[in-house]
Amino acid sequence: MIERRMAQSPEVVRRASSVVVRRLLDLPEMAGRRRIGAYLGIRGEVDPSALCEVERLEVALPVTTAGEPLRFVVPSGPLEPGPYGIRQPGRGHEVDPLDLEVIVVPLVAVDHRGNRVGHGAGFYDRTFAARRDRPAPPVLIGICHAFQVVGQLDARPWDVPLDVIVTDAGIHRPGMAHFPSPMGED
Repeated sequence: MIERRMAQSPEVVRRASSVVVRRLLDLPEMAGRRRIGAYLGIRGEVDPSALCEVERLEVALPVTTAGEPLRFVVPSGPLEPGPYGIRQPGRGHEVDPLDLEVIVVPLVAVDHRGNRVGHGAGFYDRTFAARRDRPAPPVLIGICHAFQVVGQLDARPWDVPLDVIVTDAGIHRPGMAHFPSPMGED
């Protein structure tokens, strides 16, 4: 799946990212939200970085440290090289990840139940494992190319499922029977 994603041309990734960001902004889960977490797309990922330009949003980006949960920081300066070849904030206002209202989550593959496969480091699962214990947990929205949606993944007990999946072909809320086809046919 990673190879297929990386094989996408920059133009295909740009178009898919634009469609997905528009869909994200139109979601009821985003209505009235201000403080969100997002990421910067790399290696063919759908890239939500355009969210950083939306005036009504305060976008915190992940800061990774091996073996630790993610930290989220609203940058107040240039981004710096981080582990795994991903730019991240060097300075800024740190936000408790569980205080974010929405988290836009990267993935390698996702199924119709919201189970996702990431890059294997477990950052998102460790960070959001306690969200179910909160009165208003952050909404986890996975974004990806339509081809990254698969029939079924084997979930592990520690996996944290997504609440919404947004692709260039459509929107899916796990638990609902229908998911748009990759061709956009409903």
